[in-house]
Amino acid sequence: MDGEDVNTLGDFLAEHLDEIAGGRMFALEKANNSLRPIIIGSLWRRCTARLGVAEVRSNVATFFMSQYTNFIQFCGESDGATRYTQVTQLLAAAWVQHPDENPLVEIQLDIVNAYSSADRQAQFDVLAGRASKSYDNGHVHMGDDIPCPASLRNYWSYFESMQGTASTLHFSDYQGQAHKIACSKGGQQGDAFETVRFAVTTFPSFGRVFARHAACTGASIYDDVLIVTPLAEGLALTADLCSYC
Repeated sequence: MDGEDVNTLGDFLAEHLDEIAGGRMFALEKANNSLRPIIIGSLWRRCTARLGVAEVRSNVATFFMSQYTNFIQFCGESDGATRYTQVTQLLAAAWVQHPDENPLVEIQLDIVNAYSSADRQAQFDVLAGRASKSYDNGHVHMGDDIPCPASLRNYWSYFESMQGTASTLHFSDYQGQAHKIACSKGGQQGDAFETVRFAVTTFPSFGRVFARHAACTGASIYDDVLIVTPLAEGLALTADLCSYC
């Protein structure tokens, strides 16, 4: 195989692909008593994903920092969480420049069950760089270009094998009963590539909304988004996002 990894190449027998693309599923209880589905794939898959992320990190980080003037994503940065916090604090420090009737505020958004609910078709459209259907309430039409870091396209075969098929998840309930669950939506949070791909998929949508609300400034780390904005403009942006997210 000339040193290539079968996971990177997506070189699997079709009859076994659903198991290879699947994994063990766990249901973790969150603080609000809702459930968070977590899927852990094979060690080989996770190793491949981690190596791939290391290879694309620089290109992805540059992409996130250069596409929009008022929105950035810190996924891909080695210290992204720290920089995300620092930047939003600096932006919020300008509050004294705003009137009391329309004060500067911070709005924090968190996408519920983000990784497990992602639209796989949208993920492939971003990877291909072209929309196969309408997005963003008609602001994006079929055939329109969609920005994507070029380095991710080197891993098309990996994404096609892992997300291009309905995978089989193995879940044991609280009574010890084993279940097989077919999965054709979202991705595995235990896959390092999934955090990057999720951020790359949602980034153009968020960026387009922020471009329509120039008075707002935003930063994101994976599925957490913080908006620093005058109150009235921030409520309008949030309503715009919630209308299709």
